[in-house]
Amino acid sequence: MRARTAALAFAAALVVALAVPLIASAGTPLTAHLTGNQIVNPNGGAPNGSASVVLKVNRVERRICFTINYKGLTKVTGAHLHKGNAGQIARPIVTLFSGSKASPAKGCVKGLKQRIVKRLKRKPSQHYVDIDTKKYPNGAVRGQLSR
Repeated sequence: MRARTAALAFAAALVVALAVPLIASAGTPLTAHLTGNQIVNPNGGAPNGSASVVLKVNRVERRICFTINYKGLTKVTGAHLHKGNAGQIARPIVTLFSGSKASPAKGCVKGLKQRIVKRLKRKPSQHYVDIDTKKYPNGAVRGQLSR
């Protein structure tokens, strides 16, 4: 009886140990609300544009999946993830998509550097997403990420 109880306890522990990485790999959701008035560059952003972004960051698979809903933007040319605080201008570290995508834009970026996904999960507020358009090539709308 003791052997059977030990075997059941071991099996239960094994199931839990295997389930934790699967749950963790589902992705940590990060969100942002993008507006034109958050654009920092001298040209400003789209005054009537806005967007909502949900990123699911998967550190194990080094992947970011996104859903971006936008309105008030025409001729969208891409969306990027930047490492930078509010009020800062920074180069993109990840291109979420390039070219025209209708709203909602969805997809995944795979094979990212481990340090990018690690830092993004630990300090999401030090990153922002922007969407570019033909009229606003340096950012039509922008928003800081949060949990």
